[in-house]
Amino acid sequence: MTAKTIYSKISALRAQPRADRPVRTLTPSPLAVLTEMGIHFLLAAVLAGAVTFAGRAPLGVSFVAAAGSGLFGASALVGACFGSLTALDFSTGLRYSSSAILAFALHFAFYDWRALRRPWAMPLVAGTLTVFTGVIVQAQEGWTPEGAAGLALEAALVMAAAWAFRGALAPMVRRKKDRPSAAARRVGPLALLCACLAAIAPISVLGVPALGLAGVGACILALLAPERVLNWLGARPVPEAAADPRGQRLVQQKLERTAQAFRTLCDSLRSAFRTPDNDNDVATVFDRAAGRQCRGCSLRDRCWKTDYNTTFNALNDATPAMVERGRAERGDFPRHFADRCIHFPEFVTAVNEELTALFYRRQYNARIRESRAAVCRQYAQLSDLLGEAAAELSRELTPDTAGGRRLRQRIAEWKLDARATVYRDGRGLLRVEAEGPQCSVLARPGRLKELSAALGVPMRVELEGEDALSLIQQEPLMAVAGVAARKKTGETVSGDAGTYFKRHDGKLYLLLCDGMGSGPEANRESTLAVRLLEQLLQAGVDAPRALTTLSSALALRGEETGGFTTVDLLQLDLFTGEGELFKLGAAPTYIKKGGNVQRLSGKSLPAGLAEGEGTALDRFPLRLGAGDCVLMISDGVCPGPEDSWLRERLAGFDGESPKDLARELVTRDLQDATDDRTALVIRVDRRG
Repeated sequence: MTAKTIYSKISALRAQPRADRPVRTLTPSPLAVLTEMGIHFLLAAVLAGAVTFAGRAPLGVSFVAAAGSGLFGASALVGACFGSLTALDFSTGLRYSSSAILAFALHFAFYDWRALRRPWAMPLVAGTLTVFTGVIVQAQEGWTPEGAAGLALEAALVMAAAWAFRGALAPMVRRKKDRPSAAARRVGPLALLCACLAAIAPISVLGVPALGLAGVGACILALLAPERVLNWLGARPVPEAAADPRGQRLVQQKLERTAQAFRTLCDSLRSAFRTPDNDNDVATVFDRAAGRQCRGCSLRDRCWKTDYNTTFNALNDATPAMVERGRAERGDFPRHFADRCIHFPEFVTAVNEELTALFYRRQYNARIRESRAAVCRQYAQLSDLLGEAAAELSRELTPDTAGGRRLRQRIAEWKLDARATVYRDGRGLLRVEAEGPQCSVLARPGRLKELSAALGVPMRVELEGEDALSLIQQEPLMAVAGVAARKKTGETVSGDAGTYFKRHDGKLYLLLCDGMGSGPEANRESTLAVRLLEQLLQAGVDAPRALTTLSSALALRGEETGGFTTVDLLQLDLFTGEGELFKLGAAPTYIKKGGNVQRLSGKSLPAGLAEGEGTALDRFPLRLGAGDCVLMISDGVCPGPEDSWLRERLAGFDGESPKDLARELVTRDLQDATDDRTALVIRVDRRG
């Protein structure tokens, strides 16, 4: 699970060699670590300020993607942001800084994903984020064929550079799993050298950086050259370096500072955007029309000086009807004013032109305010997510002295070459961190059962790697789930999507989304919502903030590219049985406790329709125990208000097969399904 990243990094920090136990590996000195941090910072700062073509400077993003998510990656991130904001103009620097921050945050949050360790993964992420920020800029400035082609070329450059830079940083990579490919190590140093030279000495030929072009050619030759030629030149693979578990605290501090920076930026933007715009006042219509028609009129002084109050009142009298209709007519003005004005037809024409311009300005300003509010919300949510990641890193694990002593005694009795430490987290739950050549023996069923007996609580394996093992306390409760679905008659796919999963901290999530309408479009919306929510929840984001982020993201897509979807989300703590149900426009949910069935329904809007700073959620606290059941359905299962048949069936459910109950509900009748039907059922049991 992705949320295991936090604990794996904490475990690495706590597993540092101590004086009371043997040390098998050499740990770099603090001076060496600081030196490598400085190297990453300087390289990122230099590359971030390097303009490649057409005012684009994406190499800093490539370097951050190549540097990883650890201490050196954080140093590269700070250097890239510094270089972008100091060497480039503010808007361009902000774009590339945002791309770099997002790349680092994504790599940090989903570090344990195997896919991200592939040589192509982070280059692809960096290229995607660069395209994303570039699309936002192009949308504001206006699309052109040159801009689209430049964006595509920029994305290709970012991906190629990130892949090559990873090879150049191979000597600083201390995890075998994160080692770059041989091809990247072959061309990486040359590519990084050429990129730095191009940044320091920007020599151009026909508008193209000469050193950069030479670097591309040299890299191609290095890839195509025979192996023996490279060996003769000394281009041999770089040996692996030892692991470095240090730097967790510095990463946390940098995340906190980054979150604070985004929070400050959000506050400053909000205050700046609140400035009133008097140009949208209706009075400007008459002021501008008078400036055009009355300037050379012989009656100017009489109308605007001697009889100013009469003129002012006449224009005020005409305003309501004019604004309501959308244009001015002669009858809107008092007769004494219309008869006195010697240029009245021309004055009315000017008023109508300025009124149309006013309406256009109002429409434009409304869109600007909406876009600004969306930007502020996104910055605020990004700040919250980074702050939560930093807070997760700062959570302390308290050593359990007695449990550690019993565990070490058992390891000595078993004559295993392993070292282990027992901790308690903030909830008082046990956690075991073991290392050594034979620590994997502790994960065997028989040994794990004896270890659990020694600690007094059941334990299960969380992470198992090379010479490292993490065990966590087993949850006393478990859930048996059943899912069934039936698509609408005539459709190829269902517009509903659902899933269930358990997080490392013992929290179970049951999720059901119903996309707008039916068919492929509804399926796309619901699947997107499920995938995004699962990723956020697995990363440790709390449920309300994850739902708010989802609703904001769907709203930003707009009606042209997306719709909305209902959300039903159950969160259940398998240690305590406490849970909470969240709803966004979803169908009712049914809770069975004993022979009683409770119906829970909300009044909130679906995700993607809510506006403003927050999303109004329907929230229902729950407490479930062994034998209790939860039923989630889409509106196609019970389309009308009459649900007595469903209550009776759920009340009579013996809990033996949630899958059979779900299948029975979606296939209740043999008639054509007028809507998609999905049912999710879970039964809570106590572990034996």
